[in-house]
Amino acid sequence: MPHHHKKSTPGKILFRAFAGIVLLLLLIGAAAAWYVAPVNKLDLSYDRVDFDPKLLQMVRDRSPVLTLTEDELNNLFKKGLNDYLSEHPSSFVRITGARFRQSGDRLAADINGLAGPVPFGAEVGMIMEASPESGGTITLRHDYTSIRNRKVPKGVLSFPPISVRLREHMPFMVEVRKIELLESGMRVSFAVDWSNLLRSLMKLK
Repeated sequence: MPHHHKKSTPGKILFRAFAGIVLLLLLIGAAAAWYVAPVNKLDLSYDRVDFDPKLLQMVRDRSPVLTLTEDELNNLFKKGLNDYLSEHPSSFVRITGARFRQSGDRLAADINGLAGPVPFGAEVGMIMEASPESGGTITLRHDYTSIRNRKVPKGVLSFPPISVRLREHMPFMVEVRKIELLESGMRVSFAVDWSNLLRSLMKLK
């Protein structure tokens, strides 16, 4: 007897095509999720930068200059990022970790976060601008974003400026005259009323 081959109905052909498209999209999604996945373990915790010992040493030396290390700047910037995120919450993109690396007036921030349910990691390049205004302000301006060393087009992903104010960490007896960004760290020069500053610091001890 001759064998009869079953013909694929249009419905079955459509289902197979649809299943193939879904599988392709799932594979693309999985590849994209792998590509943007964080490389480093990061969080948003930071240590408070205690200016008092530095200011007290400044009084003892009668030298109106103090230096902040890159590690201390990292803590200041993480606090500034935390403050910014609490003031500008996002329901879709959530930053979960950060680490800042300095090179002069350039800053590279390793960022971890969630875009919806998808974890991602990125490097955000920033330009630092230092001003003695308002008790000393460091402004971080977005320069670029890259994922796995590939830069993302500027129109796709950008960040507004973040301001970090030194005044929050110092008594009002010191007035910032000049801020110099070093290759690693920062040097701050002050106009100081020595007697008032010493009295203020002694009260804090």
